[in-house]
Amino acid sequence: MRLLKSKVAKITTATLSSAIMGIVLIVVLFKLYASLVPEAQSAGDELNASGVPLGSLFSANGVVFIIIMVALIVAVVTAFLPKGK
Repeated sequence: MRLLKSKVAKITTATLSSAIMGIVLIVVLFKLYASLVPEAQSAGDELNASGVPLGSLFSANGVVFIIIMVALIVAVVTAFLPKGK
């Protein structure tokens, strides 16, 4: 019988405010990355075309931009994981 009792959800203004702030920050972060990464990729392509050693790491499909995208995903996921004791 205990499982059938309804539990009242307690959503406070602080919880709602922090959820909205988190969503806005994620949107701003992704918009920032979406505007900066193509510019950096074109600069990396120019660097690669100039013949700089290890310049291929900075090309549009190089390892550096994959690492940057993985770091973004890890940062977003860890920010929303519950804090452990």
